[in-house]
Amino acid sequence: MYYERKLFALLHDPYLKALYRNKSSKGPWQQVTCLYHLRSDLETWWNTHGGIKSDHLASASDRVSFTSAMRTSPTTANAVTQVEVCHPMTGVKSTLNFAFAGSLNDDHLATIEGQSIWEAIRQDRDAEKVFWWFWRFYGDAIAENNCIKQQAAYPRDVLLLPADTRIPDCPLEAHTAITAALAGTLFPQGTPNEATPQHPWLLMFSFSPVQEFIKSSRKLLDFWAGSYLLHYLSAQVCWFLAERYGPDVVITPNLYNQTIIDAFLLRKYPDFAADFQRLGIPNPSTTSSLTTAGFPNVITALIPAQDKETIGHELQAHLQQTWLSIGNKVRESIKANVRRLYEDPNHIAKIENWIAQEFPAQMVTELCNEFRGWQHGGQWEWNALWQAQLEHFWESYWIALPLGNPEQSLTCWRGAPTYAAWKTAQTVLAKAEPALPTEVEEKVYSTINVGTWWPFLQQRLGQALSALKNTRNWQFPASAGERSSISGAYSALHPNLLYRDPFREGHGLPTSSMRLFWHVMAQAFPGLFNGKERLNAIEVTKRMAWKHGGVAASLGVECPEEDYENLVRFPNASSIAAARFMVTQPDQVKGYWHELNREVTADADLRFYRERFCSKTRRPSQIPQVDAALPEGYNGVMFSAKWLAEDLGIEDKGSLAALRGAVSWAQKWLHWGDRSPADWWCILLADGDSMGDYVRGRRLKAYREYVASNIVAQIDQQAKDPKLTEWHGWQDFINETPKRMGPATHVGLNRALLDFSNRLVPYLVEQRYCGRVVYSGGDDVMAVLPLEDALPLIQVLRQAWCGGEDAAGEFEPQGGYWQTVQGGEAAKHLGMRRLFTMGEGATMSMGVVLAHKSVPLPTVLEHLWQAEKEQAKRLPGKDGLCFEVIYGSGNSLSALLKGHLFDQWQRLVPQANDDVSPFLYRLLTELPQHCWLGTDQVLKQAIASIASRRDKELPQGFVENFSNWCCQWEQWALAHRGQRGTDMQDLLNILRLTAFLIDKRFPPRSGRAAITAVALGAT
Repeated sequence: MYYERKLFALLHDPYLKALYRNKSSKGPWQQVTCLYHLRSDLETWWNTHGGIKSDHLASASDRVSFTSAMRTSPTTANAVTQVEVCHPMTGVKSTLNFAFAGSLNDDHLATIEGQSIWEAIRQDRDAEKVFWWFWRFYGDAIAENNCIKQQAAYPRDVLLLPADTRIPDCPLEAHTAITAALAGTLFPQGTPNEATPQHPWLLMFSFSPVQEFIKSSRKLLDFWAGSYLLHYLSAQVCWFLAERYGPDVVITPNLYNQTIIDAFLLRKYPDFAADFQRLGIPNPSTTSSLTTAGFPNVITALIPAQDKETIGHELQAHLQQTWLSIGNKVRESIKANVRRLYEDPNHIAKIENWIAQEFPAQMVTELCNEFRGWQHGGQWEWNALWQAQLEHFWESYWIALPLGNPEQSLTCWRGAPTYAAWKTAQTVLAKAEPALPTEVEEKVYSTINVGTWWPFLQQRLGQALSALKNTRNWQFPASAGERSSISGAYSALHPNLLYRDPFREGHGLPTSSMRLFWHVMAQAFPGLFNGKERLNAIEVTKRMAWKHGGVAASLGVECPEEDYENLVRFPNASSIAAARFMVTQPDQVKGYWHELNREVTADADLRFYRERFCSKTRRPSQIPQVDAALPEGYNGVMFSAKWLAEDLGIEDKGSLAALRGAVSWAQKWLHWGDRSPADWWCILLADGDSMGDYVRGRRLKAYREYVASNIVAQIDQQAKDPKLTEWHGWQDFINETPKRMGPATHVGLNRALLDFSNRLVPYLVEQRYCGRVVYSGGDDVMAVLPLEDALPLIQVLRQAWCGGEDAAGEFEPQGGYWQTVQGGEAAKHLGMRRLFTMGEGATMSMGVVLAHKSVPLPTVLEHLWQAEKEQAKRLPGKDGLCFEVIYGSGNSLSALLKGHLFDQWQRLVPQANDDVSPFLYRLLTELPQHCWLGTDQVLKQAIASIASRRDKELPQGFVENFSNWCCQWEQWALAHRGQRGTDMQDLLNILRLTAFLIDKRFPPRSGRAAITAVALGAT
């Protein structure tokens, strides 16, 4: 009966309830065979034995116990039915519109709900499978119903229909999902219907280390692989919970409409493939979003009390088993692929010739014998080393708390003699300050339930988990011999490196032997290894997990080819850096390639590599805009001699020098000088500010803002009568009581954030601009992009987060949502729909690193995390940006900027020509000598004076716009004097950053016409 009860709870309300006149109508559960034959038992369980308490707990803090006199129904005007909804964070109200109001009666709505249940699901008696279908597809099926599609400009508005039209801030889907989750915890598996409801428990599970795992990366594909593997392991933990209890129990991250969960679901129920296709949902194994990471390493879920002692250990074991399984598959794949080399005599001869060329004569025989020995399985003695490194890498932590004091009842009547003791017990458990419920709430509520303390329990869970993490005592195991060349941690892998007593301490291998093995690895896995690296088991597993560790296969993705970049559909750093140039200057790209190809073909040292050169440089870049502009296929790796040499497998000095010369010549031939479009790239990390305050309700307003307009008007009208004291209490309640984040609104927020992370961010980064998303989950975003796109992308991400204006006009702000505009590019990619934003007043802080191509990736990542957490987040009031420029010399520039100043500043850069940067450098020298921060506008006068003494004229209006912006910055700095980012040096750093962005535009504006002419002539 477990899934039958959960399914009943999921379907207890009609999906289109907000459009019904009769709000007490039953949901469509009677149309499902697996429930219909149990209808009497289920209704008795729901109404008599406490099943309905799941609905009441889900409603706590979210749904007010209005009197029967307070009603609201859809309004009709000009043949359009309107339902009021309000933004769950800001309370801003808007309407959902459905045309042909005359046909939208209750019977017709019930017919639509029935038609949207496929016949196969209707007849299926597997309650678990039916539950999964309704949880994943039912809302989409209703939105695709022809009656809805014909009657709504935005058919997917049905997904926003509120659970209660009197406080319309929570979609019904979110409410019924948490209701089903609570039903499963109140009455766990194996519990009879007539049993006493148990207390649900909240579990928070986490694993680490995270930054260390991601940071040990040499190239961008390593970085992607680390981020994605973390995402995959987290998704596996969530999937374990979903298969055990149902997908609805996972609160954070929300599993609904997550591509990786859809892929797991399709493996569980292959016949759901027809549902994906019928509803126009992309097959998860083929969509590009599958390779975008988005799951956090902290997971919150509802669990039954009977599992509170064991589930954390089970999740830890599952995480470990999944990780070790990936590592073991990688290890066996290495062994098999290396041994396969011996099947080709040419490979053997090639490697033995390399040994003879690279090592002294007295070492050749011994190394050749060692190499030939690896063809025998018994010579691979590294299993203990693999296990030692993999088994102890991840640390897991978990905390569980009951939803309400388990020694007390789930609900209590306010007039009961035990009420005071009951309330105190809940407050002590949740550590709620101030104590709940408030005096005003107690005047209007007759019964209180434990869901009231939901936000404080969430806060206590987080605090307890952080305290637990602080007790960890983690250290590296003994690492014999040569360590990883990337991270310096753990022994580098070698088939003959024993890792058992007495060899754990100090025993290593000759450098020559280690060098030989990694050269063989480069031959066995071309493109994955360059022969110079020395990696440990963790780094090798990370890099090879997608194909050789079985990750892709577990998601239904086939991997027939060896080209790793194409397999994972993620670009290299050179393609990212050159992306905007490749889109705007396709003729130059073609001209460059033809000249480079000519050089490679003509050079005796490079001719051998020509076929591989063509395959590596004439493949897709994996950046949508670039591949659309250059459909023939051009890859940015051709702009970097270093990375191109690695892809080609060039190791001898003569060929390396020849390739560097060819690349240099092609650049000079196009008049680029010593510059390249792939010299600089950008990575940004964005994080929503004060998200914990939203969950805890600190950023929410009084209930008045969330209650339906006609109910507010009714309360205000009735409260004018001094005799109607009950209405005075309601008026005090909605005016004075801050709304809290209850269970359903919490789930609704997590679902809604998927609009930002899974739709808006990928579209803006990858379709509007030339970037790629590395991670996007909830309020966290990490993306890589070319230098030229950095400022406009930052601006639009900030606007998308708070629901501001879209400069491109593809989205229209509407009640805290971004609504796609008909005929725009966004509508083509995302459909006609409203997309959730955090609403007015929401801010996000960003760390942005602009790195030279020669800077090691771990250095870039270290600067990135520091810029976001230690700098941007610590500006007054947060809402900060920290730009870090890392030069090839190792020097760096750090510039801090407050969010509200960013828009006007970023508009200055496109206005500037190449003459502006010398002017800015002059300001850097003279401003500290002649002016100071103050209210007398000395700064503005100094800028005007210095500009007037220049020989060359600056673009019209630039000096005025620039000086006005400096005055705005000065006013902000004076208002926050003495705090981070408010010194004169901070302003000078911004000027230096501005000059840098102008200088590094490629190609320089002054030379673009001549360069384009050369390129056109060449092609």
